[in-house]
Amino acid sequence: MDRYTKGFVVASVVYFALAAGLGLWMGMGNAPDWAMFAHVHFNLLGFMAMMVYGVGYFVLPRFNARELRWPGWVPLHFWVANVGLVGMVAAYPENPSPAFGLFAGLSVLSAVLFAANIGATLLLPEREEEQPARGPAPAQGAGTPAERAEIGPDTRVGEILSRWPHTAQVFVDAGFGGLADPGHREQVKQLPITVRMACQRHGVDVQELLARLNEAIARGAPAVPEIRPDQIIGEVLAAHPETEAVFRKYYGSGCFSCPGQKTETIKQSAMIHNVDLDRLLDELNRAVGADRRAA
Repeated sequence: MDRYTKGFVVASVVYFALAAGLGLWMGMGNAPDWAMFAHVHFNLLGFMAMMVYGVGYFVLPRFNARELRWPGWVPLHFWVANVGLVGMVAAYPENPSPAFGLFAGLSVLSAVLFAANIGATLLLPEREEEQPARGPAPAQGAGTPAERAEIGPDTRVGEILSRWPHTAQVFVDAGFGGLADPGHREQVKQLPITVRMACQRHGVDVQELLARLNEAIARGAPAVPEIRPDQIIGEVLAAHPETEAVFRKYYGSGCFSCPGQKTETIKQSAMIHNVDLDRLLDELNRAVGADRRAA
């Protein structure tokens, strides 16, 4: 929750406590007349309404896969609602009075702000988001002369895998089957094992492997389609099992038994779980080796 959405919930609890205290005072039989007014309005406009405002702003847009239409209204609404309620209670002993009418008007305005914002969010068509222009992604392995430099027998295997991830398949095809496991690849990246040492250990012809590796580097990696916000979570997991760790990081293990993954898009899930969509997409695309290229 953001500051003001959470503020509505906190204020709701405070008003509930005040209403309870006033109720106790009234029950003792010596409370002034305005205590009844304050008790009722702290319960209705304080406890109930502000709890609805806070939870409604947070839950309703997310459960409908929408963004709040006018988020800038929420701070204004928070102050209008609280000033209106406290002012009404404070001015009640002088009622009728211009001050009471002003604060009562603010309380009505607060309800209108909430209804208009939530109504527009749920009922109006979504505003089209501008998509940044994307240039063609360069193939992995192509680029500067340093990146295209040939590797030799004393080049570390970890360096090759880090700079040219697509060469992992070349190693696997040559007999290094353990490198098919992403976890094992990460371990190998930290070790000082050279191509020569690895070939000697596995009985692989070093010159033949170097030729295949340099050919793969010159050719570049096959393009990996970018994961998009409108893709279904279950389909992404089926096509790219390596994204499981990213989803688990943000959504926990419950994501993998939830039936929603068969119908929810990445964007919808990010909104429901209050996760930054751009950060999630960046991590998912890094996991599958696709670069997100903004203008």
